[in-house]
Amino acid sequence: MYYCTDCKMFIEDPIYRTRRRGGEKRRLALCPLCAGELIISAPEYCRYCGSRLTGEEKDGFCTDNCRRLGKKLWTKEMRRRRKIKEDPIARVLRMLDTYNREHSTKYSYGQFVSLVLPKLERKHRRAYGC
Repeated sequence: MYYCTDCKMFIEDPIYRTRRRGGEKRRLALCPLCAGELIISAPEYCRYCGSRLTGEEKDGFCTDNCRRLGKKLWTKEMRRRRKIKEDPIARVLRMLDTYNREHSTKYSYGQFVSLVLPKLERKHRRAYGC
């Protein structure tokens, strides 16, 4: 099991990518939501009901019922988060954050939409996530 330090969530099925760091190739586990690096974690409590795990449970659930209900809850939460990520306003806010960081500006949402967004060329919009 992996833990995402950005999302503060436990991840079972990460995305694997090969990246070069310091001249060597490494296979990294990335978060499927935020694409942040994951760290390996061993759960101490049941991921659904919160009861303390003994040594024999390796997947983070205390019983089969908790496993089934936990997977159902996890799927529902992932759908909710993806919906939020695909929201047009959230997309513009991500563009705004990236633009402000790269250009050292402090535009608000309204300023960005009225002043900067119309002037960005189509190829630059893709670079900011639109």
